[in-house]
Amino acid sequence: MPEDANATGIIIPWSAELGFRLLSVGDGLCSLRLPWRPDLSGSNGGIASGAIASLIDHACGAAVMSRLERVSISTLNLKIDHIRLPTARSPVTAWAHCYRVSEIMTFVRAEVWDTDPAEVFAAAQGVFSINRGVAA
Repeated sequence: MPEDANATGIIIPWSAELGFRLLSVGDGLCSLRLPWRPDLSGSNGGIASGAIASLIDHACGAAVMSRLERVSISTLNLKIDHIRLPTARSPVTAWAHCYRVSEIMTFVRAEVWDTDPAEVFAAAQGVFSINRGVAA
């Protein structure tokens, strides 16, 4: 699977533009990395919060898609708590876990770190809708 592909093997243009790297995906889990780039850095030299939010949304969506077959999903709610600023000039990694799937919604948690997985700088919780009736 290409590094910028989602859980279904489809390349998402926005994730490719940002340079997301797929580390792992499957069984409701996903890990994505965003390499540091000067054009994505914030005022402290770390990756800007908007790029981090996109990383979290993509990781959560891929975790969901790894549990479902050939359906479309939509982000209904994504709450992100920024615990601290990311380390300057450091890549960031998001790990997402789809922990519950109902008939119409899925529930996901995510953590984001830069230099040490034990020292997360952001945590998120999301709800995604399952859009049934989408042609495969």
